Amino acid sequence: MRTPRIALLASVALLATAATAHAQDASTTAETPTAAPMAGSTTFTDDELKKFDDAMAKVRAVSDTLNGAQPTPEQQAQMAAAVQDSGLEVTRFNTLSNAVAADPALAARIRVVNATPPAPGTPAAAVTDDELNRFITAMTQIRAVTAEVQNNQATPEQSARLTAAVEASGLTTERFNAISQLVSATPYLQAKAQLAGARLEKGASQ
Repeated sequence: MRTPRIALLASVALLATAATAHAQDASTTAETPTAAPMAGSTTFTDDELKKFDDAMAKVRAVSDTLNGAQPTPEQQAQMAAAVQDSGLEVTRFNTLSNAVAADPALAARIRVVNATPPAPGTPAAAVTDDELNRFITAMTQIRAVTAEVQNNQATPEQSARLTAAVEASGLTTERFNAISQLVSATPYLQAKAQLAGARLEKGASQ
């Protein structure tokens, strides 16, 4: 079980890092000084998400210089111009900003729309959405077990629980480990796995 165990622990570490990055992005978004938000549609297109991400990078470049201080009128104008240059209205940008801060699944979706899909015919391209969902379902149970593992050495009982979590997902151990390695090596699959995990967590909380 040594190879499966290594693959499982690597995936847990990678997805946990991605989750932390999303939480930090959402926090930055929520604190970015902008005009007062207005109510708007909570359904966002991929094009809007790309524009938002582009605008946020420019807005963050200005807000990072503030060090907690209130922006000057000139800095407010710079941030507003960055948003408008992206093709979004300031009110729509603020609606998106609030939504991203409140919804990890939306933040994860931004990563997906900005990631480059793997080339057709490659092993990464062959990973289906259904397989990713099953992978994430197994990972949810696996995290609880790996949190108990010391020095990357699972006990026989822990190894059995890891295997049971994979089998319950409907994936074979071999396929699970193949997906684990592909997710670790492919930014696009990392983004999609994070999105699947955020949606799963969101569904469980409702």
